[in-house]
Amino acid sequence: MSRPAVPVSAASKIQEAPTADLAEVAATSPELVRRVVFECNATGAGLANGRVVNIANASHVFAPHISSDLSAEDKAALSAKNFDQAIVTSMALKSVSSSCPEVVTVGINLFANNANVANSKGWLYTQEVNDMSSNHAHSNEGFTNVVTILPKEKHRTDQVVYHPEGLMNSRWIQEYGGYTLEKLHEGITRFQGKDYCYVPDDHVVVSIIKNNWESLGINLNDESMKEGEFLKVNKTVVDNCINQLYSSVISQIPYTSLSNLGARFQANTEGSTPYKVVAEVEFRYRFP
Repeated sequence: MSRPAVPVSAASKIQEAPTADLAEVAATSPELVRRVVFECNATGAGLANGRVVNIANASHVFAPHISSDLSAEDKAALSAKNFDQAIVTSMALKSVSSSCPEVVTVGINLFANNANVANSKGWLYTQEVNDMSSNHAHSNEGFTNVVTILPKEKHRTDQVVYHPEGLMNSRWIQEYGGYTLEKLHEGITRFQGKDYCYVPDDHVVVSIIKNNWESLGINLNDESMKEGEFLKVNKTVVDNCINQLYSSVISQIPYTSLSNLGARFQANTEGSTPYKVVAEVEFRYRFP
């Protein structure tokens, strides 16, 4: 049984990669870059339990810059956008420093869901630090192992530790990336004891049914509009469309919750001797 991670309030120091004075968010969802320094100060016993270093102002750190020459309408639209969920497209270790005499495993809480993602750089499996198992694992307490820092290591540069491969077609991410399971049910009116529901004409479920009407045997173009904005659709069909869209597409998008992003440091150490371990990580990411 793995020892629980113990959060610490160690400050995370931020360095932003140089960016031009342009809006970083557009319909094409450009790749953004941030460099974050995670500094862990812990005793040997603390490292054995696992120490987590969070980014206190992560929402500000990862939010895109908004160009000063945008229209007021565009600025308002960007300011209202939720920039918490992103898709990390690459992570690289830019520099390290450790006073610890043992190997330190660094993990990142990379995924906010259970997406099945392959890492072209290979997932890192390390031996679990506990009293009952000698198994190797590539995650611990929700943090995915990304790199190990060697005893007393002082220098390492530009090691790419994560690069996802086999990501679904970007069109699916652009089209459905902003949806959650709850949002898929929004706007649908259900009636107790009835086998149908009212679905807004502009709902994604309606689009799916219209695009697959032959296989579903339902032609919504033949349906009359209810109250000027709803279509009457069989409840089972609606639920099947939502469940399949979520399980096959949305749940497989490797979201990262930027506001909760942190690094977990763990080593096979003990005692009250204090250690400092520092890792500068470059994040490349896109907003869906």
